[in-house]
Amino acid sequence: MTAVSAPERRRAPEQRPAPDAPWFPVVLLGVALAVVGAIGTDLTGGNPLDDMLSHAVHRPAGWWWLTGCVVGMEIAAAGTALGVRRHLTTGRLRTTAFGLLTLWSVGLAAVAAVPSDVPGDPTTAAGRVHQLAAAAVVVGPPALGLLISNACSPRARTVLRRAVVGQAGLGTFFVALHVPVVLLGAEPGSGFGLVERLMLAGMTATAVLAAACLASVSPPPLTTGRGPQ
Repeated sequence: MTAVSAPERRRAPEQRPAPDAPWFPVVLLGVALAVVGAIGTDLTGGNPLDDMLSHAVHRPAGWWWLTGCVVGMEIAAAGTALGVRRHLTTGRLRTTAFGLLTLWSVGLAAVAAVPSDVPGDPTTAAGRVHQLAAAAVVVGPPALGLLISNACSPRARTVLRRAVVGQAGLGTFFVALHVPVVLLGAEPGSGFGLVERLMLAGMTATAVLAAACLASVSPPPLTTGRGPQ
């Protein structure tokens, strides 16, 4: 008699271990410090609805909180740079990512080094430099996220690109609010500070999503330089 074999069980799909990303906690630490610094600027006074974060530099202890926020974002940028070095192999993609991180980092340094003008005073050359540096800070993470999304899984790519679109919408609205102020010399309207804080929240969220997406990319295999034996 022929033995009846038991039906074969379907093997569960093998799960790949998550790529090693020791740099990712550095990004989270930097973002946490940036958020604490941003909240601290409001503790020094001012109106969060109308006042810019950078205006805290003109209030007692405001410079320290603002510097803490900037240092936190610099740490996040440095952690992301380590991730790019570890996980991205494509020459053009990797080079562009490092370029955007450099733009972000230099913009952060300029924002801290060149303070904004005193609210109500005419815009000076230093104030204009501060504005341009702030624009680089805002543009950096979404542009980097859009770039990194090309190396992600389809699901992660969709989430990251939606975050970038949302951040771009906030940025466009913020620029639209600034057009009458910069070109016509009009007084800033109500809500400038709130929109800026929403942009900061979106920027930090996009930076974390971009880093998480980058951490999911398998790093290239290590080569020993030995040929086949």
